Amino acid sequence: MQFLKRFNLLADAFTHRHAFFISIESILAVVVIIAVVYAVRLSRSQAILQRKLELELADRRKAEAKFRESEAFYHSLVESLPQNVLRKDADGKFIFANQRFCDTIGKPREQVVNHTDSALYPAALAEKFRQDDLAVMTSGRIFHTVEENISPHGEKVYVEVTKIPLRDGNQKALGIQCIFWDVTERVVAEQRLNEQNRLLEETARSEREAHQALKKAQSHLVQSEKLASLGQTVAGVAHEINNPLAFVSNNVAVLQRDMRGICEILTLYRKAEDAIAKEQPELMVGIKEAAEQMDLEYTLANCQDLLTRSRDGLSRIQQIVKDLRDFARLDESDLHEVDLNAGIESTVNIIKGQAKKRQVEIVLELGDLPPVACFPAKINQVVMNLISNAIDAAGENGRVTVRSMHDGYTARIQVEDTGRGIDPAIRDRIFDPFFTTKAPGAGTGLGLSISYGIVQDHGGWIEVASEAGKGTSFTVNLPIQA
Repeated sequence: MQFLKRFNLLADAFTHRHAFFISIESILAVVVIIAVVYAVRLSRSQAILQRKLELELADRRKAEAKFRESEAFYHSLVESLPQNVLRKDADGKFIFANQRFCDTIGKPREQVVNHTDSALYPAALAEKFRQDDLAVMTSGRIFHTVEENISPHGEKVYVEVTKIPLRDGNQKALGIQCIFWDVTERVVAEQRLNEQNRLLEETARSEREAHQALKKAQSHLVQSEKLASLGQTVAGVAHEINNPLAFVSNNVAVLQRDMRGICEILTLYRKAEDAIAKEQPELMVGIKEAAEQMDLEYTLANCQDLLTRSRDGLSRIQQIVKDLRDFARLDESDLHEVDLNAGIESTVNIIKGQAKKRQVEIVLELGDLPPVACFPAKINQVVMNLISNAIDAAGENGRVTVRSMHDGYTARIQVEDTGRGIDPAIRDRIFDPFFTTKAPGAGTGLGLSISYGIVQDHGGWIEVASEAGKGTSFTVNLPIQA
């Protein structure tokens, strides 16, 4: 196009400016000149272009050399790694596997590349590997785990596996790349360590159980000693009190009968006062002085009441002795069906003195109970422990309420106080042997522990409800039938 434009300009110049005839030879000469100039310029452009191509070719050769060097380095690195490295395409076929992997599965590379897991592993294991690969390609997330595998010799091994997805520029899944290595020794060591830890935990648990059993045995021993001591005390008290109490009671009864006769005789004598005064005035004066001195009128009026109250006092002493015997039930070592309310009342009668001393009111709200199969002395001891603790917790001017009820299957004894409640920090320890919040010497810490064991031995349980500042409630649940 440049050539034609120049030619036209030259033609116009010859035609319009000089206005003379140009010969064909002249035109051809001009054309030749122009062609030579264009050829020179074209040659220069070709030389420049050729130089650029040579430079680009040199750069490409350098890049190819670096790429081959990098590829050789990568290949050498992958082949020298102690781990197994492999790649699979989207269909699950192996497109690369390092020599370590081939050695691990015991197959040459040509029997690995372009084959799937099903040609190398058992069907179940191959299917698992395929599902893992699909999950990696679908989610695009790295998969890492330690899993069980099978060696070519059929041995169970453990491998640590990492799989990453391979994608193109459009994020299309091309396959996966995987690296894994044998961690059997580590896993086996961890398993052995876990087994040793388990054995240590079992040993520690056994020691704790033995310690608890020792504490329980000690508490039962203390319980037995306390019962034996209580039995000896009750037997001694009953023997020492019952004998003199029996003849004192009999003597008071006889005295009350005789005094009734004496009072009647004195009444008859008083009717003869006028006759005595006439016959023997001096004697009558002495009689009146003696009568006034002893206040005969009052004595005759209250003598019977005085003896009646004395007999009531003796009856109360007899009841206390009976309550002591009922509380201990020393002659009942077997299971019996008993009225729990009677045992509760006996226990309350025994402990009333402690409550009165602490200015604590004991309120009984006993419901109708069927006979309950139990060891009466032990249940009485439980009630005694709970009421004693409640009196201590209620404090001065407090109140302890003892209730009984049943639902047809379970008999319940509830002891509730108006104390400050149980600290939640020690709530789980109150039934531990030898645990106590009392001052040294004020308690052994065995009352609740022994009570808990007794109730458990009966097939029952103890419930605890406590609220800060509002008191505590212990409920003993006992099966009605043994």
